[in-house]
Amino acid sequence: MTLEQFLKSQEPKVSHAAFGESVGVTQATINRYVRGERFPSPDMIQKIHVATGGKVSVNDWYSTISEAAQ
Repeated sequence: MTLEQFLKSQEPKVSHAAFGESVGVTQATINRYVRGERFPSPDMIQKIHVATGGKVSVNDWYSTISEAAQ
């Protein structure tokens, strides 16, 4: 699951700002991750994995890159 899919699937909705605060980055950084303009560090990928209860995994980040390259 992508970070964008995770954020959209939450009820109540989780804002980029609130999620960013939970992992220690700004809303703008979360926006960049969602739009694919920035790739998170391995440490941040782990924080996102924990914050999403494992729904956004390390593999999800790398499969997104692989799909974009094709």
